[in-house]
Amino acid sequence: MTDKNYDVIIVGGSYAGLSAAMSLGRSLRNVLVIDSGKPCNAPTPHSHNFLTQDGKRPSEISSVAREQVALYKTVEFQNDVVVGGTKSKDGFDISLQSGKRAVGMKLVFATGIKDELPDIPGFRECWGKSVVHCPYCHGYEYRERKTAILGNGETAIHYALLVGNLTKDLTILTNGRKDFSDGQLAKLSQHRIAVDESEVKEIEHNDGQLSAVMFKNGARNSFNAIYFKPLPATL
Repeated sequence: MTDKNYDVIIVGGSYAGLSAAMSLGRSLRNVLVIDSGKPCNAPTPHSHNFLTQDGKRPSEISSVAREQVALYKTVEFQNDVVVGGTKSKDGFDISLQSGKRAVGMKLVFATGIKDELPDIPGFRECWGKSVVHCPYCHGYEYRERKTAILGNGETAIHYALLVGNLTKDLTILTNGRKDFSDGQLAKLSQHRIAVDESEVKEIEHNDGQLSAVMFKNGARNSFNAIYFKPLPATL
């Protein structure tokens, strides 16, 4: 791969990377898109709140996008993982997991994020399906269902304000001692939002569809959905 110098190397070939590649390809720039094929949205079965794409699989959306970008002959694709890089006289010298190298004048990082999830059995299996982060992306599908918010403090309050319009059966799971002001607790009580301080032991599910939360004190509570805000880790 070192026999050709690219105008631009794009690291990450999902929506952002493909969007950049299309713009550059239409400008007749020689572009290399390097992608591992492991997007952050891989667990999610359907995309919602996305005009013209509502209800489609994320992989279907990116597949069509890649086909359209590939029509521009100055854009190339490499299924690989970037493991290192240095600044060189020609721009950037990029090392790949396969042992190959690529050189480009410009470098675009479109790697997105990686969701850091809690170490709770069953949580990862439900992530993006019935344990979700965005009410606008997933809330309609779980409207008027028994719902939990796994969070504490301001994060939980923020979710309660968003989710309270979608269901009246809402519980905040603080997974330990609650961290709310008296005013916040009064507001939650006013809207009949329960607060459970029990520590979470396990998520019960059937192929990613949440059925109940098991607590370390032996209690069990059934839910249809859980909202959780992950801590993003940049790739």
